[in-house]
Amino acid sequence: MSAPLLHILRHSPAGGSQLSSCLRVVTSRQAVLLIEDAVYALLPGSSAFGSLRLLPADIRLYVLENDLLARGLALDDLPKRVQTIGYDRMVELCAESGKVMSW
Repeated sequence: MSAPLLHILRHSPAGGSQLSSCLRVVTSRQAVLLIEDAVYALLPGSSAFGSLRLLPADIRLYVLENDLLARGLALDDLPKRVQTIGYDRMVELCAESGKVMSW
């Protein structure tokens, strides 16, 4: 199932407003992919983590597993709705999506 728009977040939620800006515009049936330092948004107890958990269920959430592991975040702490993916799946998501927006 393709997403009409894939939002790719790469910056730490602590270092700027990209996450909050993205969450204001993401809509139903779109997807959000966290890469690089954006994976810190998945730190349990953080305000960014709370914001992601409040997204409607039909917004798909992905995280690049290599970036998650490189930053020492535990896979066990992820919400069930967050899918860990590799580079191959990331390329597929970009190809499947009508548009890709990088934050």
